[in-house]
Amino acid sequence: MAGWVFVVDDDMTNLLAAGNILSQNNIRVTAIKSGKKLLAHLKNNKPDLILLDILMPEMDGFETYERLRKQEKVRGEEETPVIFLTADEDKNSENRALQLGAVDYIHKPLNEDVLLKRISNVLENTSRIKELINDATIDGLTGFLNKSAVNEKMISVCKETDGALMILDIDNFKKVNDLYGHDKGDLVLKAFSDIIKTNTREQDIIGRIGGDEFVIFLKNFKGENGISSLNERINQQFAVKMHEMVGDTLPFNIGVSIGVSFIPNDGRDYDLLFRKADTALYQVKQHGKHGYNIFSDSMKQVIEYDVASKDEIDRISNLLKENETYNSAMWIGQDAFSHIYRYMLRYIRSYNGTAYKVLFNATPVSSDMTKVEFTECMKKFGTFLSNSLRKSDVMMQNGVNEFFLFLPDIDEQYIDNVIGRLISSWQTLDFSSKINVSYETEIISSNSENDGKRRSGDFSNK
Repeated sequence: MAGWVFVVDDDMTNLLAAGNILSQNNIRVTAIKSGKKLLAHLKNNKPDLILLDILMPEMDGFETYERLRKQEKVRGEEETPVIFLTADEDKNSENRALQLGAVDYIHKPLNEDVLLKRISNVLENTSRIKELINDATIDGLTGFLNKSAVNEKMISVCKETDGALMILDIDNFKKVNDLYGHDKGDLVLKAFSDIIKTNTREQDIIGRIGGDEFVIFLKNFKGENGISSLNERINQQFAVKMHEMVGDTLPFNIGVSIGVSFIPNDGRDYDLLFRKADTALYQVKQHGKHGYNIFSDSMKQVIEYDVASKDEIDRISNLLKENETYNSAMWIGQDAFSHIYRYMLRYIRSYNGTAYKVLFNATPVSSDMTKVEFTECMKKFGTFLSNSLRKSDVMMQNGVNEFFLFLPDIDEQYIDNVIGRLISSWQTLDFSSKINVSYETEIISSNSENDGKRRSGDFSNK
């Protein structure tokens, strides 16, 4: 239950009592004698919980609480949980405390068991909430904000703060995955994220917005010289790191392209600023890569108008197309998969098509298999599926142990051939004996009577 608790009370006896109880239970305690001193102390310190007495001179607990919340809002900080303390038996005080937003209310004199239990509950709940927020906002591979979280944060930040918005794209990253595999690709992304951390400040905002694409907001950053220097450092350090990881065997150049827009010069609307930086990035990609470009007025037409010209069509097509030609199924994330899935359902309903959904579920053969070993097997299984399917097929991973496939233009007779071919190939793999794989198929067609027909089976039984 370890944590850091501020106890705020004008009575030294109460401060000592609370301090003794908490410190004896390995909880860090800071005693504060007034609301004013609390607010001052919070400017440079962030506890896990505040125990706040209601009846204090000059500034009572309620006023202190309201000022605390305003101070946190102005500073853009998370709200610190507050438990009110009082010797008052008046129910109105308790109701007011809870209505203000306090997480709990404890009567004095303090009972050790009650105090510890209430604090434990608050700290555990706060920890769970932080974990949920972290899972929803943080990219697991790099530790940066994910796309939705950084977009949401940047909308408000751009309205209030000057600086430079940068979009960074790793050049030829898909070739790394193709040549060395996704595991090596992940290591490259981690190494690149470490380089970004080294070259940015704590106050800057960083997000991963795509597989190999990142956004950085450098607060209160001005001038091309600084951007030029940053670009040079990032590309040099990345080149050195890539040489350490793969030596001289890399048959292509890999580096970083950067597009930049400035706030307030280019506006304060994040969507517009992003498009301007993206346009600048496109210019880098078109002229040799491994460098930077800052948005300028000469690029405005691309931003402000939809020009129906060959150049514009080519520009958009180049932004959207795959950089490489693949002979395997398209293995994508859930967000992208959902859009393709919805579109294909519309297409099938409209043009009398057919398709199959296939769900593969895997479990370890041995209960002794570690999570790391199982995860590694699932990566190999995913690669096996992708390489065994057509370029027109689409797949995604659902959790650790499931893969969901969408196979267009396949009828009831052909699906058995597909599954049979997968099983035959599967049995030749060295790791096939380590996991059990079951599957379920379901047809999709323009004929609603056929929808919902399912078949299931097990690789290990074939």
